[in-house]
Amino acid sequence: MATIDTEHNDSGANVLGRWKRALGGGSDVQVQGYYDRTSQLSPQLDEVRNTFDIDALYHVTAIARNDVLFGAGARWSPDTITQKFATLDFEPHQETDSIYSGFVQDQISIVPNMLSVMLGSKFEHNNYSGFEVQPGARVLWTPTKHQTLWTAFTRAVRTPSRLDTDLQLTDFLAANPPTFLRIVGDPSFRAEKLVGTEAGYRTLIVQRLYVDVAAFYNDYNDLYGYGQGKIFVEPTPKPTHVVLQLPLANALRGLTKGIEISPDWKPTNWWELKGSYSFLHLVVHDKAGFTDALNTVSDNGSSPHHQVQFQSRFNLPRKFDFDATFRYVSALPAQAVSAYNTGDARVGWTPSRNLDVSFVGENLFQPHHPEFGGDDGPLVGIRRSYYAKLTWKSE
Repeated sequence: MATIDTEHNDSGANVLGRWKRALGGGSDVQVQGYYDRTSQLSPQLDEVRNTFDIDALYHVTAIARNDVLFGAGARWSPDTITQKFATLDFEPHQETDSIYSGFVQDQISIVPNMLSVMLGSKFEHNNYSGFEVQPGARVLWTPTKHQTLWTAFTRAVRTPSRLDTDLQLTDFLAANPPTFLRIVGDPSFRAEKLVGTEAGYRTLIVQRLYVDVAAFYNDYNDLYGYGQGKIFVEPTPKPTHVVLQLPLANALRGLTKGIEISPDWKPTNWWELKGSYSFLHLVVHDKAGFTDALNTVSDNGSSPHHQVQFQSRFNLPRKFDFDATFRYVSALPAQAVSAYNTGDARVGWTPSRNLDVSFVGENLFQPHHPEFGGDDGPLVGIRRSYYAKLTWKSE
């Protein structure tokens, strides 16, 4: 084994152009295109990627009680990877990702200013998983000017990437006999799928005190995991060694459900209080025919069950303002991260419409604290920090 401590150089450039034209009656058309080039030169491997993208959007409001959007786009992204070590590679070294997509969305006003429905879908073809459909529906009901209820249904996918299909990663496991772990991509890796349901309610409790409550239930399928492993002996490179090979696979299913409560109170014109509490229940398990203890344990213990945030904002005399924020996050047992709480503070001054000056302190309660685990290393510590910020806006 060897430790490599050298520079990782990233560079890139992009250009974007956009054309928009109003068609009358609230309708318009827009076309956008961009080119992006990135170069990542690292001790492990080099990658150079060029991306060409074009999108068109057509907005129609002429149809009674309908607000319709049509869109289409295409993206081509060729890349070249240069292998530097035998233990990390992507095959093939040159590949072009392509995505062709279209979507339609219609917001229908059933009862003006009270009840509306939004329906739509995205249609996409990519070079990894083929044709994908992602429909969605949303209903918004405002029975009074101080009450809003909404619900939504969505189907979404995460399309595969070269990391899922082309990866070849080898790591050292034991010295006697020489044993290595090898992770290999699956060329037939399918898109990860989500079917999500949400509902929410916003109301005025008392004067200047609003409360938002939202709940969600998400069903995931074909999640990233490991397939059936195999053990074999490799004679080269010398010395002869044992390899435990694990293929990537759509091995897992999961669900998340939870709730978020967000009060917003403005007791005076110069003081505002905001807060939020969220609860998350996450369960990931093996699909039939798979046994993946590594990812199930990691996934189930790497998201906090409880998060709390409280913010107090003051608008002070002489164009000063002061914000203070408290944050609490529960433990991540799979990453050996304990629950923590900390706070931030900001003092701002706006002497004119063009100039804003801020002094900020972050993570103030302790010199440092871990928020997530390292990659085969120690916990990653977030340090207390201070900075000043100057913003100038030209007219």
